[in-house]
Amino acid sequence: MISGVTIDVNGRSETFRMTTRAMMELEDHFGQGLIEIVQSLQTGLRIGALVRILAECANNGAGVEIARAVEIADEIGLSRVGELLGDVAQAAFPEAPAEKNPKRASRSK
Repeated sequence: MISGVTIDVNGRSETFRMTTRAMMELEDHFGQGLIEIVQSLQTGLRIGALVRILAECANNGAGVEIARAVEIADEIGLSRVGELLGDVAQAAFPEAPAEKNPKRASRSK
C-alpha cells in the first residue's frame, strides 16, 4: 500500500496519498507524465497546479473537489501545501533518492 501523510486541518485529521488513481488523474489533467509534472513545479510554480495535486491526493488518495482543496490550502497556507506535497511524494516513492542539499548551501553545525 502507498503510504500517506496525515495532518491536522482546522481540527480535523486529513490524510493525503498519491495513489495510482491520483497519479492517473494528474497525468490526464496535465497531459504529461508524473515526472514531468513534478519537474514543471520545480521550474515554474503555479498555484493552480499545487491545488490540483492537493485535490487529487486528499481524502486518503480518493480525491476531493477543487473547492475543498482551496479551503485546505487557505487553511494551512501555500508554503505548507508545497511541503505537504513533497512529503506525500516521498511517502509514495520512498526508494527515490531525495536531493538533500540541492543548492549545495553550506550548513552550520
